[in-house]
Amino acid sequence: MTDIDVRDIAALRQQGDLGEFLRQARETEAAANAARKRLVYRHPDLIDKLRLLGQDPWNGRIPPAEWSGAINTSPIRVALLAIVTEAEQRAAGQQQAAA
Repeated sequence: MTDIDVRDIAALRQQGDLGEFLRQARETEAAANAARKRLVYRHPDLIDKLRLLGQDPWNGRIPPAEWSGAINTSPIRVALLAIVTEAEQRAAGQQQAAA
């Protein structure tokens, strides 16, 4: 989700736009999750890594970098980021090879 603070939420609520903002944010997040999932699930070895983490099936979501005001140091988050980064690098390499 985008970075907003309580003043932004109050303004959206006052304007009657909070519900629409939340709907759009959910749709954007769902699309990003689906794109990450498609990217990772193209590679059987990356699926195996997800299984080792206990994350298969995986919906493509990566936990937030910050949680309740504290930095999220979850090893699962770190591992998921590494898996997604690997999938992105492979996709970039395939695009360069095709060019």
